[in-house]
This record gives sequence, C-alpha cells and structure tokens, in this order.
Amino acid sequence: MKAKVRVKTHTFFNPGTQRALYEKVGGYINKEFYIQEYIKILQAKYKLDRVYRFDLGQNNDGCAVEVEERFKELVEQKDIRQYIKNYPEFICRDLRRKIADLHQIQSDWVILSAGLDQMISMIAASFLSLNDRIMVTSPSFFLFEEYSIRRGAIPIYLQLNEEDGFNWTDDIYYEYRQVLRKLRPKLIWIANPNNPTGASIPGHFLKRIIEAAVNHYAFVILDEAYGEYVDGKDKINSTSSFLHEFQNLIVLRTFSKAYGLANLRVGYAMCSNENILGALKIHRGYFPITQFSYDLAGVALDNSGYLETVRRRVEKRKEFLIGEIERIPTISYVNTDTNIMMLKHHKFSGNDFINAVEKEGIIVAKVPGDSDTLKNYIRTTLGSEEEIQYFVEVLKNLKK
Repeated sequence: MKAKVRVKTHTFFNPGTQRALYEKVGGYINKEFYIQEYIKILQAKYKLDRVYRFDLGQNNDGCAVEVEERFKELVEQKDIRQYIKNYPEFICRDLRRKIADLHQIQSDWVILSAGLDQMISMIAASFLSLNDRIMVTSPSFFLFEEYSIRRGAIPIYLQLNEEDGFNWTDDIYYEYRQVLRKLRPKLIWIANPNNPTGASIPGHFLKRIIEAAVNHYAFVILDEAYGEYVDGKDKINSTSSFLHEFQNLIVLRTFSKAYGLANLRVGYAMCSNENILGALKIHRGYFPITQFSYDLAGVALDNSGYLETVRRRVEKRKEFLIGEIERIPTISYVNTDTNIMMLKHHKFSGNDFINAVEKEGIIVAKVPGDSDTLKNYIRTTLGSEEEIQYFVEVLKNLKK
C-alpha cells in the first residue's frame, strides 16, 4: 500500500487563517471542546449524579412563556415541512423595526447576525488589516482579541485594577487618553456591562470615551450583550442613545442572555454611519438568521416585560449569594450588575478553584487574561435558587 503524499496545505492558507491556527486566545469556551463528553467524564470520575453548568452567561431560567408557546405553535402546525423548506426572510424588516423602536433609532441603523460572535468577526473583517492596533480592557470578552488578531491586528491592553473592582476610574480614563494619543488604535473594544466582571460603566464615562475616540479617529464598539440586566423597567439604558450624536460608535446587543434565546443565535449591531453599515453588510451572509429565530425573537421583543422578571430574580439571587459568600472568609467577589460574577478563593489559584468545584459537579469559567491577578479568579453564572444553594454548600466546604 502506497503511503499518502503529504501536502503542506498550510502554505495555501491566507495569513489570517494561518494566524488563527497558531495564535490561540484563551476564553470561556473552546470550539474543539465537547462539553457533553466532558460532563460524562466528570460524572464517572467523581461518581456524580448531576453536573451543574455555571460557565455560560446565559439566563438559566430560559425564555418568556409567550416565546415557548409560539415555539410549540410553529412545531405543531400542519405545514411545518413547508415552513422549514423555504429560505428565511433575509431583510428581517419587522424585527429590525421593533429593535429600532425600542432604541428610538432608525430601522436602517440595525443589522442582524447569527449571534454576536459573528458580528464581532464581521467588524474585525471590515476594519482591520495587518499591524492595525486595537484596544481592549483587561479583563474583557476574549473574542474581541481573538477575531482582531486573526486579521493581523496588534492588541493594546488597558489594565483595569482589582482595588477598583475592575471598574473605569479617572486614572483609567487618563491612561486611555494616553493610549489614543501615543498608540493610535483603530478600534476600541469595550463590553458594557463588562464580561467577565458584570460591572457597567457610568454614562458620563461612556460619553467621554466616545468623544475622545472621535478626536483621534478611532471607532468604539460597545458590546452590550448583558445590557438588558441594567435596563430600566420602562426605558432601556443603552449607549444607542449616543448614535444620534456620534458616527464612530457601534453598539451590540443579543437575544442570547437575558432573553434566554441563546440557541436561536440572534445578535444585532446599531450604527448611524451608513458607510460602516455598508461595510458590515459586505461580510454578512445573505440570510443572517433563520426564519425560526426571526419569528421567536420578534415574540420576545413583543413580551419584553419578561425582562423585569429576569432582573428581579437575578437581584434576589445575587443578594443571597453575596450574603453567603461574605460569611466565607476564604472567598471574595467582585461587585456585578448582571447574572455573572467573578470570585476568588484566597488559598487556591483560579485553576485549582475550578478543579475543586468540578469534583463536586460544578463547572465554572476561567477568567481570560495573562496577569497574575486575573489568574486567581473564576467567573460564575447565577443559576436557579436550587443551583445557587448547592453552589454555596460546595464553597463552604472547599478545603486546600
């Protein structure tokens, strides 16, 4: 039997693909990691009846009842084969109009994508070339860095300080201005509320951040994936309100978090700059989301009052968890405005902390970042009352 002729296929790949193959950025998830198999391994190794997932920042209570009912209607209708054989509505006009009405912007300022990871990739593809500079805070969402590096960009890190709860301060803003002046980044990536801290940036800081970027010909992307957790009961709290004033701003939101629709993969960007929107559309697929996702996301917007229920539940569970943690001398937390939270065990490294709770059937997330400070933290999601009760019992009994 003849040996296969080996072809050096990597030499055929473009530079962006080659960088993606060899330059990995650590984050909460890994595309090559099969979580269900890992859960089975944990169950067998530690004789666990159940494994709790605290590693994804999703709404573990799920979607609104109205969305569930519409889901059942779609599945049970007689012409379901007709429904799924057709291509989806690629303009998504009604959904974009509902989003625009919510944010009080023009509907043509809204562009949809299959989750925010696709939108982040589209933005990087639209803006970045080899050796362009981008700025990210640390800690922050790892995909900002990953998708930028694939395009050949060089990340500049603005280190948030532990003693300030990893929040923006006047000192951080001064450092930010210095980065703009001296290093001239093209894109400023910011998650607000931040991921993994869950903390939101005050509105006056946000406006100053955008204004400073304008003066240095930089573009600001504000990822509000967790934005619904800090919205008001009757009015959203979004930097989309600045779109009427600034054309160097892109605001991102998603249905994956508070709306409880992560499986549908519906994200969207808002921007008032028609040139940016045109560039993003070049990199978007012709059918950005499925008809199924389109229909259910629309129902979720029609019943957005459910989000107030979500916020009340999260606040109640957060108060309980913080109250219990404050009774555990070996564990500290970072204040959060959302359903995710960073924790630190004073006798464990972050990796040891992760391993210790996995033995008890709890999967949490690693905090991205190379600093020694961040390596001591984990990120957890606030689950149901039952899940948090179990989590607290595990934390109380952890021993080095």
